[in-house]
Amino acid sequence: MAAGQRRGRSARALGLPPSLRALAPGGGAAPRPPDDRPVLRLAVSKGALAIELGEPFALGPLRVTELVVRLAGIRFPVDLSGGVARFRHRRGQLARIAVEAKGADLAGWAAPRLRGFFGEGTPQLLVAPVEDGALVALRSGEAALAFDVAVAPAERALRLLPERARGVGLEAPPHALALRALSLIAGAHGRLVEGAVVLDAAIERIVRLLLPAAGARAPAVAGVQWTAATAGAGRFRAEGALGEMPPALGDRALRALEVAELAGAADELALAGGLDEARRAYLAALERAPRHPEISARLAWLDLVIGDRAEGALSTVVEAMPAVDAGLLGGALLEAVGDRDGAFSALARAAHAEPFGPLAALAWLRAARLADSFDVRLDALNLGVARAPGLESLRWARLEARLDVADVRGALADAEHLEASARGPEARHAVYRRAAEMVLARGHAADARALFERALRYAPESPDAVAGLARSLRAAGEGRRALDLLARARALAARSGAPATALDLELARGLAELAGDLPAAVARARAVPPGEPEALEARLLEGRWCAELGDLGGATVALGRLRDAVELALQGRAAADPAAGRGAPLDDAAAVAAMLAEAAEIEERSRGDLLAAQRHLGLALRLRPRDPGVLASFRRVSAELAPRPVTSPAGSSSGASPRRSLATEEPIEVHVPAPRRRTLPPEPVVIAPARAVAPVVPRPPAAPAPIDPGLIEELPTLDNADTSTELNAPVPPSVTLAEGQSPFARGLGLDDELLADRLADRLRADPADHGVAMALADVLARLGRDLDLLALLSARMEEGDDAVRHEVAPRRRDVLARLAARARREGRDAEAELYEMLLHADVP
Repeated sequence: MAAGQRRGRSARALGLPPSLRALAPGGGAAPRPPDDRPVLRLAVSKGALAIELGEPFALGPLRVTELVVRLAGIRFPVDLSGGVARFRHRRGQLARIAVEAKGADLAGWAAPRLRGFFGEGTPQLLVAPVEDGALVALRSGEAALAFDVAVAPAERALRLLPERARGVGLEAPPHALALRALSLIAGAHGRLVEGAVVLDAAIERIVRLLLPAAGARAPAVAGVQWTAATAGAGRFRAEGALGEMPPALGDRALRALEVAELAGAADELALAGGLDEARRAYLAALERAPRHPEISARLAWLDLVIGDRAEGALSTVVEAMPAVDAGLLGGALLEAVGDRDGAFSALARAAHAEPFGPLAALAWLRAARLADSFDVRLDALNLGVARAPGLESLRWARLEARLDVADVRGALADAEHLEASARGPEARHAVYRRAAEMVLARGHAADARALFERALRYAPESPDAVAGLARSLRAAGEGRRALDLLARARALAARSGAPATALDLELARGLAELAGDLPAAVARARAVPPGEPEALEARLLEGRWCAELGDLGGATVALGRLRDAVELALQGRAAADPAAGRGAPLDDAAAVAAMLAEAAEIEERSRGDLLAAQRHLGLALRLRPRDPGVLASFRRVSAELAPRPVTSPAGSSSGASPRRSLATEEPIEVHVPAPRRRTLPPEPVVIAPARAVAPVVPRPPAAPAPIDPGLIEELPTLDNADTSTELNAPVPPSVTLAEGQSPFARGLGLDDELLADRLADRLRADPADHGVAMALADVLARLGRDLDLLALLSARMEEGDDAVRHEVAPRRRDVLARLAARARREGRDAEAELYEMLLHADVP
């Protein structure tokens, strides 16, 4: 019996409590902690004494597995009772060394050295063994870089040569970034030589760190060379021996060395930031090695990063390889030149062949953004999620795509996965709130309500989540409860000091639409101060509700503030960036233009103020010059404001300017189809009276019998069905008949106003008749109706083909120049700026 039991003590009290691990085979003994000093031993072989490494020893990410140091000058017999300590003062000769490293250990050791490589934070780093080298890949957010490293041993140095660099979301050429990453990882242990990172004296560094730590002298390393450098089974291994020959390099290492010799100088220039000098060096390398795939890819990446050189970069690539086989580079170039289908194919191929999962997933994400079909986009996102399930941007993109195809259950599953991946209550609250906003925007009010409630679980006092829940309840038909929640959200925002302008506007909209309390809604809208993102919408809603209440003065003031705010924003944008030119658009030009168009409608409908409406529409056109709705409204309002010239009746002796002489009028041409049989030449035939000498006292010619203007449509025309060879009625003087013309006779007592009306009727009957349109343009130009002429010419440019636009564009520019000059003379600077902006947009 144990002594403790003889004394009456419990056996359990003599030691630690029993453990289940101790009952297992082997006793569950804890492993011995690693020693911080290497273990050495003596070895005798063939009459020689040596010191060997007793067990593997770790030096940072490396593990020295073999080390043999021969001790020269030892005569036998020798006393070995003192062990290694007896011979530690002797300097030996290194005979053999072997070093190993796991890819995960290298990545964990090197990642802190790359902090800030892609901005803030430490990027995700992968170091994996591949044939004759390693794969190095980094990712941070939506930026990723991957490249292969070929390892070429050279005596006691190791040469690391990056190749096949590719990436997504990069701000510099991938190969330059690869060189920078390798240089940061190597640190003071490596140097850059002709596009390669060389680890000089690697063997000396290892033995000088290891043996002194064990209390022995560092051996001599002369004659020791690297004999093997292999990669496989998740680890790298390098061996060195005394008197051995360097290993034979593989094909990959030889190719990398040749590329480094050709383009090493260009690589160093690109790394230093001299992109133009690097480009010239790459071109010189391509002259020496035409159509080299690797050099062509580096040059194309450089042009792509510089920008506005996609076509030239694509030509560089296609000379060396098909664009769809150029991986991520080919996809980016094809997308830049507008070939979306080709870019999708190139990105899909690159994603399938990419070994780095996050980079492949980002390639699928870019391919999904190029897809026009919802199904193709969703399939690409599914493949991307399969390669990198933890990539947040990809999950959010798939959540949105699933909502686009009404797969709410799948979208909620993605939201739950994102919530599970988030860390901390703030992050989980943000996930659920963002997902709820997306679901509510698609009209799924019930599911959005559930997500907002989950968001409130993590942040009960969040005004944004409470306001989102209120919007979902309002969409579900629970308006009264929604108003209560909006008021609570406003109170929470005021209590926390958070900005409340968006909530004020939302509460104002709820008061107007749900409670019908327009005065209270106006008060809430007026509480939104100028300069806030919601200020423009608040001014529009204030003007709309004031107009509905009958407060037309208040509506005009609110809408005027809206217009002034937009003008100030445009002036500030132009002053901040003069190169942007006059009328630089706001961030959301379409929405602001729509607000101004509605403001113009309110001014026209409520007060009949066409001038104010024209100012609103003119400002909207500065934001959206080619918006058809705004342009049509501006033409209509301007036409109503344009003064109509008053013409005196025929033969009147009033002070108005007399009618111009028929003999001095320019002939007009109105085209109609030509007859099938004709004896006249095809060119125009001018029938006009002989030139008469003007008498001293003008005597009016004998006036023809009055003709009803309605008979103009019944004048004889040349029709294709007519087979006669002579006209059925006399042609009045001063009328030009040409191939396919109709004799509209201004000589029959018709003035230009009546002729313009008749031509407009003909054009409305056949809008495709370009000849009638141009004849009408001539008449409008003579009448000085430039606004109507601008509307006609703009419509012809929008509806016609390239030939029509080429004919009409100069006339439209002339009209815009006249309108701008007239507006400047009359002091309407804003209107003049609008015409000048349209004129500058038309200049080819």
